[in-house]
Amino acid sequence: MVLSMTNRNHFCCVHRLVEVASAFLFVFVFSASAEKMPPLPDGAFTYAVIPDTQGYDGVGRHTKRGRAPGVGPTNNEKFTAIVNWIVANVTNENIRFVTHTGDITDMNNDYQWTFASNLMAKLDGVVPYAIVPGNHDMKSSGDTTFFRKYFPAARYSGNAWYAGTFPGFQSTEGFWSSGDNANSCCLFENGDEKFVVLHLECNAPDPVLEWGNEMLAKYADRHAIIATHQDLGAKEAKDGRKFYNESTALKEAGKDPWDYKPDLSILGRIKWLKCHGKNRGNSGKAIWEKLSSRHANVFLVVSGDQGMISITQVDEKGKNGNMVHSLMYDCGSAHLRLFRFIPAERAVKCYTIDCGQNGEIVHSLRYWKEDKLFNFTLPYPEEPKTVENEGKGTPADDPRIAARVVSWEGVPNARDLGGLPGLGGKTVRRGLVFRSSGLNNNAHYREKGTKKKLPKEQWIGPGKTRLSEKAIAHLINDLGIKTDLDLRSDPEVFGMTGSPLGDKVRWVRISSSDYGGMDSSTGREAFTKDFQVFLDKANYPIVFHCIAGADRTGSLACILNGLLGVDEELLYRDWVYTWKALGSSPSEKHWPALMKVFAKYKGATLNERIEAYVLSCGFSKDDIETFRSIMLE
Repeated sequence: MVLSMTNRNHFCCVHRLVEVASAFLFVFVFSASAEKMPPLPDGAFTYAVIPDTQGYDGVGRHTKRGRAPGVGPTNNEKFTAIVNWIVANVTNENIRFVTHTGDITDMNNDYQWTFASNLMAKLDGVVPYAIVPGNHDMKSSGDTTFFRKYFPAARYSGNAWYAGTFPGFQSTEGFWSSGDNANSCCLFENGDEKFVVLHLECNAPDPVLEWGNEMLAKYADRHAIIATHQDLGAKEAKDGRKFYNESTALKEAGKDPWDYKPDLSILGRIKWLKCHGKNRGNSGKAIWEKLSSRHANVFLVVSGDQGMISITQVDEKGKNGNMVHSLMYDCGSAHLRLFRFIPAERAVKCYTIDCGQNGEIVHSLRYWKEDKLFNFTLPYPEEPKTVENEGKGTPADDPRIAARVVSWEGVPNARDLGGLPGLGGKTVRRGLVFRSSGLNNNAHYREKGTKKKLPKEQWIGPGKTRLSEKAIAHLINDLGIKTDLDLRSDPEVFGMTGSPLGDKVRWVRISSSDYGGMDSSTGREAFTKDFQVFLDKANYPIVFHCIAGADRTGSLACILNGLLGVDEELLYRDWVYTWKALGSSPSEKHWPALMKVFAKYKGATLNERIEAYVLSCGFSKDDIETFRSIMLE
């Protein structure tokens, strides 16, 4: 890891990487005398980042630390100056996208949200933009009700550049969390240069990061930028307060606070949280480990939040060898950061300007006195490259896989497990085992202990029945389904006591694991119970499923067909096809996680390693041959 904070006496925000590689040398080309940016070079374009804009006057302003209540209309002169400058310079700066890194409000009240909404409306139809909810824009629990009221997905969903939002989930506190534009995926481009920008709320929970991984994988052919509120700053919460107290003490002692020499060793990726709680939220360090570092197309991470510290940068290679530049800026002024992409020079020139001073270049701020902290050049991002999963190549559609899809009215992602070539020139029998998304019979959900129905968007678990009477008749009468193997957990089935296919179908519910969890004690125990279902010929035909029919279902399907001799390439293509059926893209980490489980076992091929895994779960070779005798023809 390369931290650009190595000199304790001088804050070197961008580390000179001479010892690493000259290709990563950051060349700074600005002098303290430069006041305005030079004209935009031919073919260049700009990505603009608005730091925290909290700091309102008038009605609704904060009254913390003894501040008097505001009087008069709600106002924010610094925020207004930033937006007005953007509107005036969209064309001459060729601004292609604008990101606000959060804390767009200070007190999370209607006064401030109304002002922010009306002000940002100046950008509607002028330039694409998105906002990251900061800790001041939500409750500490993660409730973003106000943000979603004023900046819902519906405000942007009609635009081609708006690529989607995380759908959200019902929190244990009873509010709808993280959905409806609280986390969004956006696109922008300039000619052949294409970008994806992932906007993540402060301390985004794991389900959001899973969605983020899927979005970055889906747009792996685009340069990727991640914007979140809290990423860099004081690594430990206590150090941020120490930083503030020391600079304040200097001032109180009658000395110039500009002479403060920060302890740079405390700065880096944040390990603590402000929102979502310690058991649900993710720190800046956790987001790096779970998301930002995992994708070859990520080159830039922008954030705010740390007003006491103001400015920090970390340059670090991701797991695929790509250099990722993480930049934090929170100045409390009318400052704006502009990233000029100049393809002809293969450079990204970053300027920090003061919109309150008609766009003058910022050369210093408080105790940060070096111009190179504010104005510098980054290497142009490398062409995005697709990272192949375990060397499998591009998973193009395979007619042998597509031919196994079955059409069950109301049930997505359903297909026959059979139809693929197996051991000894045999084929996996069709019509005996099917996989699908969840089969449900819960028509409605109600508030706990009442008969009051919840709004549809707050339903969690299996939801209403997906099966039409026609589909049920087809599964029972035409396919002869005898066993419904449900891989979901107790909370996910919401009190279901039998299969929606009827009393004649045996319902077996086994809370199962997926991917890396297959080798945990609970995962192995669940697989043992699952596989016992397939060893009894009286259970066939069988349908098995989880919720989406992707993760737990896909992991079990891989093991079953692997035992039957379906080769590694087809197992991988079958797994990828699941995501196409769901209209999504697979996470690049899941397949390797499953392969890592089997890598622990001996075998020259994946099929042999899967067999060794099954034997390690307490089954015999005779058990495996029984399963093969049923399933191969």
